[in-house]
Amino acid sequence: MLKKDLPIIKLRWYAWALAVVLLLAGGITFAVLGGFNLGVDFESGLSQRIQIAPVGLEVTYSGTNDAVLSISGSALALEVRGNEGVSSTLFSSQDYATAQDLATALNAVKDVKATVVDGSLATSNLLSGYGFPATLSSDPTQLNFQSTGTTAIEDVRAALNDLGNVRVQTVGADSSQTFQIRLGIKEGATQASMEAEVKAALTSSFGEGNVVILQSDYIGPKFSATLVSSSIMAIIAAMVLILIYVWVRFRFAYAVSSLIALLHDILMMLTAITLFRFEFSGTTVAALLTIIGYSLNNTIVIFDRVRENVMLSPNAKLGDDIDHSVTQSMSRTIMSAVTTLIAILPLAVFASGDIQLFAVEMGFGILFGTYSSNLLAPAMLYWISGAQQKRKEKKSA
Repeated sequence: MLKKDLPIIKLRWYAWALAVVLLLAGGITFAVLGGFNLGVDFESGLSQRIQIAPVGLEVTYSGTNDAVLSISGSALALEVRGNEGVSSTLFSSQDYATAQDLATALNAVKDVKATVVDGSLATSNLLSGYGFPATLSSDPTQLNFQSTGTTAIEDVRAALNDLGNVRVQTVGADSSQTFQIRLGIKEGATQASMEAEVKAALTSSFGEGNVVILQSDYIGPKFSATLVSSSIMAIIAAMVLILIYVWVRFRFAYAVSSLIALLHDILMMLTAITLFRFEFSGTTVAALLTIIGYSLNNTIVIFDRVRENVMLSPNAKLGDDIDHSVTQSMSRTIMSAVTTLIAILPLAVFASGDIQLFAVEMGFGILFGTYSSNLLAPAMLYWISGAQQKRKEKKSA
């Protein structure tokens, strides 16, 4: 515990000035960048993650059994099911280093024929997208291999330019040749028709089979609108319940101060999401609600200390009690923030997709919540309590 109380009330103007400046910057950023980077959850249409990767092999099957080809990591597995049982064969990159080696091994399997398109491609770079596991037939099944290509994001945008409302983003390093495509909803369009349009446009520019679809999501306009309204209602309901809870447990001044601090946290989270162009999706709503709970818990601990210190020293100034309460809670606040950040840091660094997004947004939320619960909420409590005291004195005068 610190030996000297932190001057929280003395710094209240500086704390709120910084918060207001950051929020204004967020508003300007929101206007300049044209709003949020909406995910497919909130923006009706098609969202696809694709990878530009050349075809190395084409595999066909002429037998009467069921032959299924699957990709696990950098290994290719072939499973043949028939009346005599199941036969499984694994072709690992350690044993078959190139597409040519893989083709030779596949051709040794009865009724399987592998045609080499580019035999120099490394088996360790095999890609698995939509369509895998694939049931083999007389129609060729294409195997794609990741390679360090030269396709730029401008090339993908140019390929899809004629489709209208299309946005393209690079996913990961440029060398991975992976892109996120979002196509706005069109009147009378279906998921199948929009996927077909995208596939045709990409095939025309990059060649037949050289585009691997890693993920494809479609959200209709009705579902999107429902999700938006439900998310807004969830956040409003959480704020109202928090206001009632703190009001009942403490006093009105405490409740309003907590609510204002939570509004700051939400707005700052939205500022960070806008500035760094994070995808605004259902994961973002989950992060916002989680941060509301985290920040409120920290604020409640501090306010509980304030109420206790006010009861123990009724003649002391409220500002001194607030300074002392925040200082008493500081060690707990630091430990809570640090341990939570340590827990989510591996997810933010090593995870991917929605889990990584949630962890990164939580990291920002913890910083904003710690700032508001220790500086902004106590300052608001000081101002509101002072205003109530002055009103009470005027009535009694």
